[in-house]
Amino acid sequence: MISLLVVLLLFQQPASIRAAGAPCDSQALGQIPTLKGSWETHEDPHYQGYYDAAAACPSWAKDWDCMLDGDVNREELYTAYSKVYKPYECDLRPWNPEQFADCTAAKRIIMIGDSLMRQQWLSLACLLNDVTVSGEHHLWDEEKYPVAMEHDYIARGIPGDFRIPRQYIGRFDLKSGAQVFLRAFGRFNLTLWDDVFAEFQPLTDNDVIVFNFGAWYPRYNVHESGDPWKAWQEDMTELINLRLSRYAARIFYRSATATHFGGVNGTMTFEKSLAAALAEAGRCKQSPLNESWYEDWMKTFLRSCGPRCSKIGILPVFDMTQSRFDAHHGNFGRGKGTWTLDCRHFCTSVTDVWNVVLYNQLC
Repeated sequence: MISLLVVLLLFQQPASIRAAGAPCDSQALGQIPTLKGSWETHEDPHYQGYYDAAAACPSWAKDWDCMLDGDVNREELYTAYSKVYKPYECDLRPWNPEQFADCTAAKRIIMIGDSLMRQQWLSLACLLNDVTVSGEHHLWDEEKYPVAMEHDYIARGIPGDFRIPRQYIGRFDLKSGAQVFLRAFGRFNLTLWDDVFAEFQPLTDNDVIVFNFGAWYPRYNVHESGDPWKAWQEDMTELINLRLSRYAARIFYRSATATHFGGVNGTMTFEKSLAAALAEAGRCKQSPLNESWYEDWMKTFLRSCGPRCSKIGILPVFDMTQSRFDAHHGNFGRGKGTWTLDCRHFCTSVTDVWNVVLYNQLC
């Protein structure tokens, strides 16, 4: 009787309790996963993230170093870096650069998207520094990189002829033979996509594509007369139907909080009176608007897409990202001291965890 009661009680427990200890791998997460959890202080009081950005990142992958911000937010910064993400329903396997290199040996990982994808690529370069043999990273311009410069790439949904900014390119090679590429441009355009991917053809099942477009499609923007939310849906429909669903490669849509470029919520606001108050406070604010539209739309689309989209999955980092409004550059440096506060790009280890999730799903 006692044994039966114990069994019944176990089955009445939430799934998060029953599944504790299971790895957060692709089998556990599935094609259309969620990864709800919480940020908790690391048990080691001296823990400050996965690496020292000043010492561990290769010279060609250095970006803003939050630790050089100064003394204003020093104590708060150390607290933010000490946090780790704990999913409720599974356990993330600890980051292991050697195992990542081994499991991706001879593969091409192609990371496509806006400047937040660049941040993820830079994070991966730092995480893999010990198993990397060479790398490069620079602005995308005609002199250094003449590919994909033949056309004017116009963005959908913006009044006038808004030409899509081509931002950064990068590549690094691992000792295992894996190659990791970056092509960062703000919004999607099918011709631009094809010009970029001309160098990667033919794509095979040994290739991995990680993509995200979102920051240049603000769901709420008081300064844009077009409809970027509608444009995003049309662009992603075109991208998936005409390209991604036809590729042999394994593909991940990297879900993330799509930032608002303008408005009263404080994320990169262009309203000077509001931005001045944010700059004085020295911190970004949590958005009062729920930003799950992008992830929800993508999940619904992939479910309806059926077998032809079976190789397209989701890198489920929305929940962990949405709650880290305290981890933006605006808190710790970039944008500080001006009327514009950068609440789009991240300090601390938020983007590092995106790559740990990728490692868990790939390996």
